[in-house]
Amino acid sequence: MNKTCGLVICSLLFLGESAFLLNASTQQYQNATVVGVQKYEPDTPRYGKRNDAPPTASEYDYNISIRLNCLVYVGRYQSAIDYLPGVFAPNHSVEISLQKHLMFVQVPGAGEVKMGIVRHYTLSGNSCVAGR
Repeated sequence: MNKTCGLVICSLLFLGESAFLLNASTQQYQNATVVGVQKYEPDTPRYGKRNDAPPTASEYDYNISIRLNCLVYVGRYQSAIDYLPGVFAPNHSVEISLQKHLMFVQVPGAGEVKMGIVRHYTLSGNSCVAGR
């Protein structure tokens, strides 16, 4: 009985890991362009005086706008330190892969950066036609 349970558990772990690796290797990247970078400012008001407390979790967060064809995706780049990769500069070409609520950006020398998509919108008029 114990051997059977152990075999089933090992098989499930192997299949789950294989599915994860298969999904990671089939991720397709597309060329896109960074159109804007804006420091993320949370809507929570600060009360009292500034002190020596550590920075809040969103102290070094940025909203990165990336254009893919006629769509602009705004992803939230989060960092624990004051660092923003150089690829996140306006008019810079980047490789991105989109999932349901996530955007993965290839950063040379650092691998892949995962950002949550906070919103997206469609460009209209001549600005969309000119960018194709």
